[in-house]
Parts: sequence; C-alpha cells; structure tokens
Amino acid sequence: FYLDEFIPPEIYSVRGAKSIQLLDDRIIKGVTLLRKYADVPFIINNWAKGGNFNESGLRLPNTRTGAKWSQHKFGRADDVKPQGMTIAELYQILLDHEDEFVSQGLITTIENIEKTPGWLHIDCRYTGLDKFLIVDP
Repeated sequence: FYLDEFIPPEIYSVRGAKSIQLLDDRIIKGVTLLRKYADVPFIINNWAKGGNFNESGLRLPNTRTGAKWSQHKFGRADDVKPQGMTIAELYQILLDHEDEFVSQGLITTIENIEKTPGWLHIDCRYTGLDKFLIVDP
C-alpha cells in the first residue's frame, strides 16, 4: 500500500507523509494482513492514480459521506475493493481468520456484505467481543 490509498487528497496535499499520523496503525496492519491472505490487489482510495475513490479510508470530519461518527473519520476504517475475487470470497477469508484479526484488534467490525456489494467495510473499533461485529451501513 501507498499512504495516498488511505488518505483523501485534501489532507494529503497539506500533510503529505505526516498524514500517517492520522491513521490507526491497527487498520493498516489489518488490511495488510487481509491482503496477504487474499493474495490479490486491493483498491481503497485510488484518486492519486486518476481513480474515483477518495473517501474509502480516512474521511474529513465535515464530509457528507457515511455516518456522523463513522470510524473512517477517526482513521480506523477502510472500504476495500478486492481485484480478482468477490466481496463474498474476501469475507470468507476474514471469517476463516477471525480469531487472529479480532484477538489482535486489527479488524473487529465488518459491514453486512448483503448491503454493500461493491466493497467490504472493515474497521478496528473497540467492541469487547471475541468475534466480528457485523453492522448495517
């Protein structure tokens, strides 16, 4: 991953490499481990390469995208779009490794994939659970 994949252009243009200070390292470790298990490329944000995604990682506090207290606004969430596999296949990989992700607090919460067929929302919020918290968007 490159830093710009996690950061919107408005923040990256001002903070550059210091933008990493705004991200929870658990989500970076979690999405990196997930990509290792999936063994396919992921798209989070792709604005730096001319793509359309710029709010799939960290979001500005005043954005209209998502919930008021979205984990994205705290640098604890990513919307992952796998290349070369379905969202359902990626979800199954998470389930297969649930204990590892949850016990380390790397990924604790997933959005209901029936309601988000174009991406897989993952975040590392504290849940106090020993399994994934599945939430509706």
